[in-house]
Amino acid sequence: MNFADVKVKEFLKRNNIPLDVQREFLTFTMSLLRKTSRKDLQDIVGKGAGYNIYSLLHGVGAERTVSGDGSIFRKLLDYGRYVFSTLITLISIAIICYSIFQGYAALPGTPLMHYILLVSVIIFLAYLEGLQIAVLALERTNPSTFSHKKRAFVSHTLAMKHNGNNVQRFLAGRQFFVVFVVFICAQLTTYKDLKLNFMPSWLFTALIKTGLPGTLIVLAFGQLMPQFIATTNPITFMDLPGTWLVLQLCLCFESLGVTQFSLVFSAAIRFVFRMGDQEIIETKKKEVEMSVRSRSGSNRGHRSHHMNTSVEILDVDALYAGAEHGLCEATASSLQNNRLTMGWLKNNAYAQISKDDEMPMPPAIVAHLISLGRPVPRYLLPPFHPLHIPPHLVAFELLRREEEKRKSLTVYHLEKKKPLPCNL
Repeated sequence: MNFADVKVKEFLKRNNIPLDVQREFLTFTMSLLRKTSRKDLQDIVGKGAGYNIYSLLHGVGAERTVSGDGSIFRKLLDYGRYVFSTLITLISIAIICYSIFQGYAALPGTPLMHYILLVSVIIFLAYLEGLQIAVLALERTNPSTFSHKKRAFVSHTLAMKHNGNNVQRFLAGRQFFVVFVVFICAQLTTYKDLKLNFMPSWLFTALIKTGLPGTLIVLAFGQLMPQFIATTNPITFMDLPGTWLVLQLCLCFESLGVTQFSLVFSAAIRFVFRMGDQEIIETKKKEVEMSVRSRSGSNRGHRSHHMNTSVEILDVDALYAGAEHGLCEATASSLQNNRLTMGWLKNNAYAQISKDDEMPMPPAIVAHLISLGRPVPRYLLPPFHPLHIPPHLVAFELLRREEEKRKSLTVYHLEKKKPLPCNL
């Protein structure tokens, strides 16, 4: 066990990660975790913890390391973009401050009022954007793990009330305020009377009259910055002063019903285009005739009945062969390289081992076999895996084998004129 492995385990304990999640990390080997993407780690333990664990496993900035001379070129390119972005943002701030001071803002009022209003709405927008990320990141997190952070605990409890219904209500109310704030910012950062004689008219129209300086300011301070912070530190962001008030404001506005027309309009669109209330996945062949022939090729029971299914069985031999294939195995290495399968394990395995007195479910068994480097029976694979064989077909094959064994023993005892065992 190297230094990074120890740091990861210490991090899990120190940050009060739920025990079922810690058990998941004990299920997988550290070498397997190093092959896990940062996004998958964030899905397991949350945005912030997953980011930190990824950094501990790979080293800070390891995801951006490029071998050879390309790493130097990339660093230079990144530094150049940082400088360029900083310059245009500072220029935008200067243009906005100068234009508001000169009274060019479209919204009536004094410059002082415009300064205060612009700063206030951008801070409000930052709360709205960051809270969206934080609430969704912590939606499945037990609040007892950060109960020592009172504001975050209270805000999280409010957002998850009514079986999580408050999350949807918050998102609806939040969206109204986001649009409202953007319109106010547009009134404060668009200056049709501003004149810059050193700038060509076409460039002035493209950069100033379109409201580009305001767009850059709102994007940098009101949207991207809080989203980046909430992605890596959702609990810390939710613990900021005022988060409960912003959540409550969005919920209260949603309760007024102003946003409910979107539901009416959505229902109308679904009705016009015949979408239905829920997505229904249908096979091209809605009604399949299931015909079963015996192994000897006779036509007994050729037409059995119609079923609303996508499986057509025309030969029992093929059914037996498919069932027997289900007893085969897939190698652990092939499963480790399958991203969908590893995602299925990360999302389900730890939930199956939360109680010692429960029988493990397929994800937990598969995860255990992979961690030991052992092959996995195909009937334990997820249904979407190309090697998956349904477990009931495997059971069908085992029953067939048992029946043939019983028949052979019966014939043997009859030929030897021996009494049949009671279990036959």
